[in-house]
Formats: sequence, structure tokens, C-alpha cells
Amino acid sequence: MREELYQLLQGSSSVIGFEDALIRICFAIVLGLAIFVSYWISHAGTIYSQKFNVNLVTLTVLTTTVMMVIGSSIALSLGMVGALSIVRFRTAIKDPRDTTYIF
Repeated sequence: MREELYQLLQGSSSVIGFEDALIRICFAIVLGLAIFVSYWISHAGTIYSQKFNVNLVTLTVLTTTVMMVIGSSIALSLGMVGALSIVRFRTAIKDPRDTTYIF
């Protein structure tokens, strides 16, 4: 089990199977929920934003999915960063959910 987890995190294969993708997304959901709970606890009495907190989980899953698609392709990663930066700087964002939709 430990070796399988290490190989999964290392990303030795270029093709990701359905089971590997599902495991990675489930792991991202668990990490996103941990971030959700820590933000909820640490900002409970101050400037807590439920929309932002839900976006933390959504962005965790979206980032995991984009990282799986990019893989180890440098050209694809630079193209994605360029496209996202153009969209980000040309759009006025007022709501945290807008950032998630743009991403």
C-alpha cells in the first residue's frame, strides 16, 4: 500500500488510469475539506466568508484536475498559465465564485 501511494504521488507513468484519477480527486477533496475546516475555525469570529470557503474546496479539486491534464508537458503548462493570466487580468472580479468559474 505504501509503495503504491508513493508511485501514485511520484507520477511515474504518463497515462493516468481511471482508478488513479479517482484516487487523486478523492484525496484532493479530503485535503480541500481539511482546508475548509481550518479556515472555518480560524476565521469564525472575524471576516468569515462562506462563499470563499466553499471555493477553497472547489479550487483544490479543479487544480488537481488541471495538474492531471498537464502532466509533465512543459508546453501545455505554459499555455495554460498564459491563457489563465490573460483571462484573469482582463476581467474585473468582485465575487470569489467568479474566480472559480474563470479558472
